[in-house]
Amino acid sequence: MVKRVLMISNMYPGEENRSFGSFIKVHVDTFRRYTDLEQFVVVNTDQRKGLPRLIYKYGSLLLRSIWCSLRRKFDVIHAHYVFPTGFIGLICHWLTGRPLVITAHGSDVYNLASKNKRVFRVSRFVLRRASAVIAVSRDIRDELVDEFGVDEEKIHIINMGVDTSIFRPMDKEECRRRLGLPLDKRIVLFVGNIIPRKGVLYLIESLEHVKFDDVQCIILGAPVDREYFDTVKNRLNEIDADVRFFDAVPYSEVAVWMNAADVFVLPSNEEAFGLVALEALACGTPTIATAVGGLKEFIRDSETGYSVPIGDALAIADKINHVLDPENRAEVESIREKGLQVADSFSTVKQVKRILRVYRDVA
Repeated sequence: MVKRVLMISNMYPGEENRSFGSFIKVHVDTFRRYTDLEQFVVVNTDQRKGLPRLIYKYGSLLLRSIWCSLRRKFDVIHAHYVFPTGFIGLICHWLTGRPLVITAHGSDVYNLASKNKRVFRVSRFVLRRASAVIAVSRDIRDELVDEFGVDEEKIHIINMGVDTSIFRPMDKEECRRRLGLPLDKRIVLFVGNIIPRKGVLYLIESLEHVKFDDVQCIILGAPVDREYFDTVKNRLNEIDADVRFFDAVPYSEVAVWMNAADVFVLPSNEEAFGLVALEALACGTPTIATAVGGLKEFIRDSETGYSVPIGDALAIADKINHVLDPENRAEVESIREKGLQVADSFSTVKQVKRILRVYRDVA
């Protein structure tokens, strides 16, 4: 019987970064709301970079995790992200003998470990010693098996899920009034950090080929990569398009923006899962996304949403035109309804129950 879990994460929202690792907090809150499980949560809320900062914040995470391991009694250790959190979880496992569960979210597998040989070796060492590994998509599962040599039998495919109590259909006009957005515009929305792998530049370039004059594109997210942000702004100056930039907002407010939009676009070059697109589906917003990573598992072209190739601005424009064309309203509405059904099947409550079964299997 699993009663207590030590949960460790190197990403978690704090006062200054309320969207940083918000999906982890959603899981913690869902466990508290729908299960009797007691959680000891040890997290990092500092999003700042730089070597001194990294040493400080991960050193702190390590020491707090060890302290909790020595002072608390728990049945399972759950580490979010393979590195560095998985390694910290392994140390706690050595100290307590409790089974270790690691969730691989994607960036820890595709970006960090694949680009640094030392991190790759440590990640492989950690993954092979975990009692169970959770991959948020099939693509990540395949990467873990093929590149890291993880036993496929101990990998469970469980995505982070969507909180359908927050991400749900709302009245579009009411949402626009609440946000101060125009009622007479067709709104195209992107939500996410403004970084190269999110493909924002392709969305900007697609606007040059959108045939409707009343389209306004909203980019909702932090300009994390300033150089890339400048590239996007410079390209925007070369075309005639109505684009507005807004800073990232708290997790619960994203749903309001999604409901205010006529179409949501996620033009990423890579995505481990693409949770934000699933959240858009849960709001009933027609969704266009690149056919990469976990997005392929729930965005099925002309069935639950619309898929486009990577880096294809013309294809994005074609799909935007299709969704916004009144002649296609019946088809778009049918696809929207199927998208809602898919999102419900991936609800956070259902995913948390699956994780709880993993805990019970390893305890």
